Amino acid sequence: MRAKRFVLPALLLVAAALTLGPAREASTQAKAPDAILVGATIAATGPFSAEVGPFKKMMELWAEMVNAKGGIMLKEYGKRVPLKFIIYDDTSKPPDSQRLYEKLVTEDKVHVLVGPYSSPLTMAASTVPEKHKIPFIALEANATPIFTRGFEWMVGVIDDGPKWSFHYFDMLAQEGKAKTIAFVIEDTPHPKEVGSGSIPKAKEIGLRVVVEEYFPVATQDFTPIIAKIKAADPDIVYVAAFPAREGTFFKQAIEQGLNPREFHIIHHGSAFREPAGKAANLVTGENYWMPGVKGGPNVPEFEELLQKTGIKVEDYPWASIHFFGFEALRAGLEKAGTLDRDKLMAALKELDIQTISGRLRFHKKGENRNPNTAWQGTLNPFPTQIQDGKYVTLWPPQFATGKHIYPRPGSTK
Repeated sequence: MRAKRFVLPALLLVAAALTLGPAREASTQAKAPDAILVGATIAATGPFSAEVGPFKKMMELWAEMVNAKGGIMLKEYGKRVPLKFIIYDDTSKPPDSQRLYEKLVTEDKVHVLVGPYSSPLTMAASTVPEKHKIPFIALEANATPIFTRGFEWMVGVIDDGPKWSFHYFDMLAQEGKAKTIAFVIEDTPHPKEVGSGSIPKAKEIGLRVVVEEYFPVATQDFTPIIAKIKAADPDIVYVAAFPAREGTFFKQAIEQGLNPREFHIIHHGSAFREPAGKAANLVTGENYWMPGVKGGPNVPEFEELLQKTGIKVEDYPWASIHFFGFEALRAGLEKAGTLDRDKLMAALKELDIQTISGRLRFHKKGENRNPNTAWQGTLNPFPTQIQDGKYVTLWPPQFATGKHIYPRPGSTK
């Protein structure tokens, strides 16, 4: 009989525990912010605006697309949280970019940063996240010095400059047709880095380098270099430069009768193609993604984003790199499940995802070509060829959208 006296109180205690449990759990869950704030600058004005001016609109529309699906799931808050970009015009100048990233962190209180366009701007801007210990995703920047400073608060989505043309040379090795090559390289950091990897890679696959010429950025007359190349008569003329100088060289080369089996112009987007006109047909170069490439699961999303923004990747090829950054940002936030800076940075460093252009992960120190490089990505551009005004992706086979036309019809061999 005495045992029965404790049945009701015991049941009441159990009921109270069940009632209070969820309330206690809810009370300990962190309060979600109104939005995940992502800070960035873009060259809306200045010389780089021709390359990336529309990308502010692309970032804002991508956030709208993400938010239309509920936002990004953050486990710490037990809910999806909308995304919001805060974007300033860096005027294409490194000091302005650095100053504005400081503002994003100290005044706007953003949770994470994505980088500006170009290695020089990124070199300056990336000092801010390292100072304030806030995650930073570098985008269109692959100069090796950016990633050899021992910085721990940044990752970069694209691989280092010396590997720029590795896919192209792998294709040439597989074809076994070209035998000789001439290199014309602009004496500025990015083209020189590309050349520093491409020249030994060409030799590695058995090409004979018959010309290796470097020119100052102020060069207007390429006649002496063109004469030297004509005398050497290479199968391929490989030009590592920025579009303005590539275009000047190419125009003079055509006018002076240089007629190799192939021109390879590393940046052969619209800034090169349009001034070159019909002569640009069959010129090869590199791009990170072009229509028809069937990469990872987010290709339909990228194509929808391009359609909504009106951006043609043929005209703005760096749009794909910006999207790599979006893919890394979303995956990192979902993996971390929190806006805690340390946890988010750790999650980004451990990413291993399939992007629209293949696998992305970040090299730990010692894994990359340069043993001092750390946290640089694995994405490299594909060789593409202009065929009747369209860009055909040539290599690797799993990404190819057409066949390499070599040699150029009417070339001297």
